[in-house]
Amino acid sequence: FTARATSLPESSTDSIQIPYFGRKIKIAGDRTFADWTVTIMNDEDFGVRAMFEKWSNALNKMVSNTRDAALDVENYKADMTVTQFAKDGEIIRAYNIVGAFPTNIAAIDLDWDTTNSIETFNVTFAYDYWVPVLEVSSKIAGGINEYAADV
Repeated sequence: FTARATSLPESSTDSIQIPYFGRKIKIAGDRTFADWTVTIMNDEDFGVRAMFEKWSNALNKMVSNTRDAALDVENYKADMTVTQFAKDGEIIRAYNIVGAFPTNIAAIDLDWDTTNSIETFNVTFAYDYWVPVLEVSSKIAGGINEYAADV
């Protein structure tokens, strides 16, 4: 599908406060990954939106409120890649997003006042985690692959 806009994925590490000699010291806790939202360009045959609606309906049927019997955790999730490009088209940075599935398919505004833009809608994904793609770039991007061995 063709995305109009998104963001690079977010993660954060919580801190845990431990009492120590009358003070609270902080140590690193669990890493969490925030949901990821993508703005998608809609096509006139609604092929892309229909695909997301079908995927979402398989996760939880709109009428019966049940999951498709053929689905389990291993086959309703998908791996995705988000890529940032330089002005010359070269890849600056990319991330693999692992175990994603749609949690929200946003509304599409039906408004004839906007005549010179492509119809878009947002899809929000929950996912397990992301990792940087360890590509080779000629761009100096602040140590793009510095922690490759740690991933």
